[in-house]
Amino acid sequence: MFTNQVVSQLKELNLSPETMVSLSYTGGTDCFVYNETEIETALEVTDVVNVFASLVSKIGLNLTDNYGNNVIDSLVEAELIERDFVNSCWDEGNEDYCEDDLSEAISELVNDNFYDQEFIENDVTRYDHKRGYIDLTARLSTTIGSVIETNVDLTGWEASVPLAGGTFTLG
Repeated sequence: MFTNQVVSQLKELNLSPETMVSLSYTGGTDCFVYNETEIETALEVTDVVNVFASLVSKIGLNLTDNYGNNVIDSLVEAELIERDFVNSCWDEGNEDYCEDDLSEAISELVNDNFYDQEFIENDVTRYDHKRGYIDLTARLSTTIGSVIETNVDLTGWEASVPLAGGTFTLG
């Protein structure tokens, strides 16, 4: 079974399974800012939306957004994805076949509704009136127990956990 370095290190910390872990994934690119296409450029060039969708589509992680709302529940409540579709993808026996379909659907709806969603943040740095740099960042939270139990691939994700009165960051 695959285990990446972040999951192994979380296990070694020997924290309670209920301990919250904050996950973040960032990708950026150079862009033009004078024509206000920086977000479209970032959506085309970076893999942030696809990586976010891939992680969110995994069964058993119960990922929440910055406000503590379950991501899948938020998408269903906003009528961006149907609960029956999610449930059928997560049904035992279908998860390997359908998980890619769910990931693709989430990726497409985030790309199509980027300005209406709050899962992925953008930060633009302007170098001058014409050029700049844009970062897209996905931020999610779940429990260490969920991460360890699902043994999910967190390659590229930064994981932060509370430890000894501070925050310990892996990744």
